[in-house]
Amino acid sequence: MMKLNLSKKLAISVLLLSLGLSQVACQSQSSKDDMFNQVGQSQEADKENRQNLKALEDFVGLKDIDSIKFTLDEQIGGHDEKRNDILIIEKVFDMKTKSQILVFADILMGAGKKDQKDSKDYKDAMAWKKVVAKRLKLSPAKSIVDSLLKDIKESKNEYYKDATIKTYVEQKSSISFKNKSGDQVDLVVEPGSGENSYFVVNKKGAVYGLTEKDLGYIRYVMRDSMDKGPLSKDLDKYVKDKGEYIKYRISHVDVKIPNKLEEPTYGDRFKLYLAYVNDLLKKTDFKEGLDPYLGQDLSFERYRLNKESQKRLKAEDPYLVAVFSGDKLVGAYKDFYGNAKSFDGKTLEDLIKVEYKDWVKTKMTHDKEAAELEKLGDKGIIRKFVELQNVRDKRQKGLMLPNYRDGYSKMFKSMHDVEDTFIDNVLSAKLLSIKPDERKFEVGLNTIDKAYMVETDYRFKEAIIKENGVDEQSFEMINLGPGLGYRIYQMGY
Repeated sequence: MMKLNLSKKLAISVLLLSLGLSQVACQSQSSKDDMFNQVGQSQEADKENRQNLKALEDFVGLKDIDSIKFTLDEQIGGHDEKRNDILIIEKVFDMKTKSQILVFADILMGAGKKDQKDSKDYKDAMAWKKVVAKRLKLSPAKSIVDSLLKDIKESKNEYYKDATIKTYVEQKSSISFKNKSGDQVDLVVEPGSGENSYFVVNKKGAVYGLTEKDLGYIRYVMRDSMDKGPLSKDLDKYVKDKGEYIKYRISHVDVKIPNKLEEPTYGDRFKLYLAYVNDLLKKTDFKEGLDPYLGQDLSFERYRLNKESQKRLKAEDPYLVAVFSGDKLVGAYKDFYGNAKSFDGKTLEDLIKVEYKDWVKTKMTHDKEAAELEKLGDKGIIRKFVELQNVRDKRQKGLMLPNYRDGYSKMFKSMHDVEDTFIDNVLSAKLLSIKPDERKFEVGLNTIDKAYMVETDYRFKEAIIKENGVDEQSFEMINLGPGLGYRIYQMGY
């Protein structure tokens, strides 16, 4: 066999090494291409999405991130200067879909985000951390913490179901990043200050913030995340024709559409939300609405649009919601946690030129419960409302003007999908008086039919929202007409 000299051996070794590295690079690029094919992005979003993902990889110091585990410690208490009243709620969020990883890259490293290691907010957060550390050394405020623990245990809020509760300890949030090779990088997450609820700190000391809105994505929006493949061509064209483009798919849910979109008196408002969306679609570019699909399965997918993604601090950036029957685009509208609007930002009320109360009464079932409420009259509704509070009966919500937005959380898990804790806290509620409230004429609330000042004597397990004793509130009433009767529009002071 021919012997190779040293220089030739070296050349071959270098060639083989370069081929190997090239193959690894190709595999890495192929993996990324597959990722971007799965997240439902428009072609116009490709560059920005790749930049955000690369920025996350550079920040973490790990290529080809495949999963993210966010251990979030939320502190309750810590404000007593003389005792340790600190309680920690620990939640773990696993992000394993390509969509979740891309969304996380966007909310941490995307538009408007910058290094905050020298910011006043970060310095304030570190100063407060030292204060909390001192309070952890104080004697435990056992009665306060035990009361908080009892509230959490009795709460119906699903958020607490898989939470770990820790007492008298320091917050220790963290984020773990892994790739397919099994490499892992763990980063510290510090408590926040100002507009940032938390700060993520990398190994080099760079600091990026997570706002409450960012956390909303992590806690709620991404729970329905699914990698469903490329963006629908019909949806892509529809959005581009409106002058925008889709950054990525946020979530996907399959929904069984009821046979009738009529809402029962004590219903969960799911049918009412769908009825609102149905009528909204009919007044836009989707004239059939949901009518052809009653009793069938449809998919509702939420997407982030390019324009909304640039407005980090705006409270009401809507998502695009696209409705599909299989691969067919059935409808598209914008929504921000239940506030459904047309693509150009108009409500159904704007489009049909009627008040909400006049629309909603056409969607309510004239069931026996509604007939019973109609017999009560305006003051009778108030009396029954307080009676239900007295026995902690959550049907009290059925006496309010039906709100289609309440049905949103039935479809999408959301930050508003929270159990009403006020009524759980009531020990007793006794109605004292109902008197006409003349103030309605001063503020010109022409949508209401009656208004009363109502005095109620409350006793609570704990004085959280209201104090024990006599509480006076204004009850504004709306008459939904024959077969339905009065409902409470709103209560206030």
